[in-house]
Amino acid sequence: MSSCRSNNPTADTQAADSSRPARTAKQAPGKWDRNSAEVEYKFLQAELRLAKLEKSYLVIDARNMKLMLKLKGAVVWSYNLEMEESGSDGLDEFVNRFRGSHDRFIRLLSGKHLFAATEKTPDSILAIVGEAVNVDPELLQRDVPGKFQLLWSGGLILEVRTDIVGKPTSRLKNTFVDFRSVLQKPFGESHLVIKMSPDEALTLYRVSRSGLPTLIFPRF
Repeated sequence: MSSCRSNNPTADTQAADSSRPARTAKQAPGKWDRNSAEVEYKFLQAELRLAKLEKSYLVIDARNMKLMLKLKGAVVWSYNLEMEESGSDGLDEFVNRFRGSHDRFIRLLSGKHLFAATEKTPDSILAIVGEAVNVDPELLQRDVPGKFQLLWSGGLILEVRTDIVGKPTSRLKNTFVDFRSVLQKPFGESHLVIKMSPDEALTLYRVSRSGLPTLIFPRF
């Protein structure tokens, strides 16, 4: 009986290959960005350390334009960043100054200043918020903020504005804080201004105590 096997090895190889699924350009993996991968790895390692602390921390996510409060890695509050162009530096500039020359992903909140506020919040609501973010309700701010600033070392300022026209907390101190900000500007301050609804601003202000860990995620 004659054999059907071809005496041409090249033809045999081509025939075998033709039975396999063809690889298309779409199936080929994209170019790997080593720098982005390293940044994301460092960010994940930094967040893992914060999640183990079992206390709330703030995340400034520049890539997804979000501001979040997290507890044990879970999001307990989230806000889509709405930038206020007037008097505000760019987000990337803020992120770069936050990371600095040592490529830092975590800074501790050094302080805050309330410029204006109005109304009061019932203790029942404070108790709910306190439980959600693991903070003693007695330590929470009862005034609804109209404008306030969060401060970090290195001349970093995040200013939050709402549509509330509140009563100034102290005209003299407000003037001093603004004047000090102007003096710091030539020496490398980065000032980011965002807009929020009163309810969102209320939550952020209450949990933003001195020492609050803050994690930043760049846009790459």
